[in-house]
Amino acid sequence: MTKKKLFLIHNHKNFSGAARSIGETITSLKSEIEFIIICPTGSSSKFFKSLNVKVFETKYIPRFNHFEIGYYRGLRWLMLLREVYALFHFIVFFIKLKNKYKNINRFHLNELELIIISPLIKYFFNSTITSHLRSPLENKKGKVRFKFLKYLCKIYLKKIISIDHDCYKTSPLKKITTIIYNGINSKNIIIKKKNNEILTFGYIGNFIKRKGIYETLKVFKKINTKYNVRLICVGQTQKTNFILNLFGYELNFETYLKKNFFHKEKNIKILPMTFNLKNFYSNIDIILFPGYMNAVGRPVIEASCLKKPSIIALNKFNNDTAMKNNCLIFKPGDLKAYEKKILYFINNKDIVKSMGISAYKNAKNKFDITKNSKKFFDLV
Repeated sequence: MTKKKLFLIHNHKNFSGAARSIGETITSLKSEIEFIIICPTGSSSKFFKSLNVKVFETKYIPRFNHFEIGYYRGLRWLMLLREVYALFHFIVFFIKLKNKYKNINRFHLNELELIIISPLIKYFFNSTITSHLRSPLENKKGKVRFKFLKYLCKIYLKKIISIDHDCYKTSPLKKITTIIYNGINSKNIIIKKKNNEILTFGYIGNFIKRKGIYETLKVFKKINTKYNVRLICVGQTQKTNFILNLFGYELNFETYLKKNFFHKEKNIKILPMTFNLKNFYSNIDIILFPGYMNAVGRPVIEASCLKKPSIIALNKFNNDTAMKNNCLIFKPGDLKAYEKKILYFINNKDIVKSMGISAYKNAKNKFDITKNSKKFFDLV
């Protein structure tokens, strides 16, 4: 059987759930699709190389952010300067790619913010383009920008793959949008079953403000004065963007830790990012996903497959990835509500197990990697 050849463009250099999720799909479909990855140089490109697929590294890839979190407003409009610079850089990259590959039939964008480069893809290769939608879009403010995205989707995209119903609801063009849940290969997260004497919460993700890491550390430092609980954080610091740092949109993580004496907190562990998460999940009872994206991230799904409940920053429960009795939710950014949810598990430890089992039953049905990868194969 002749393999499909698919060029997959990933948007961020820093390894995250989006890279890990598409990585599961790549591994599952290796025998049927030849994946060629285009990705900014960083921990993400290093991860893709570990999957033994061809990776083309670039310095920049232009994006157009219109997600609920991070959309252009106020001084954030200055971020477009970065995208203009990235655009010129990426044109040069595409010229070199065209010299190597005269014809490319299929491109897949690992996030819809990459749709801004779809005119370049059509100009250089006249390829079929599909895209993932992994975070809810902003559809109340910036309506002109939303219409612009809808126009680009209508002109350039064959299909949009939404990772859940929350993202689907914000799709610019629902008639070409299909929900395919992230798949989990259970072999990659086989864990050692432990009965922790101390209730242990886990955070995994980049150590940046929009992921809620600062709020998490602040809440646990307060809780640790009254309760014997543990927090394990796994992630990586990023070089702070000069513009975001200058205007206070981002903080320096290492400086924050030193300033607030977190090195003295014996029940808070901060560990480096790793591609192998077995030890992390073996040592926690509850996963935390406290960011500002108003979305359900991959760690929540991974934890549910391991019978572990979660606390998610989300405006409301949904019917597929954050169901009642499977998790607790709080309004993104509401520290008091966040603390109350943590204390609920501390004071009701029996609920942790029952909620974890409920989450597992839902996960077993929805996040099967073989089934979801086949759906991906049929669409791209």
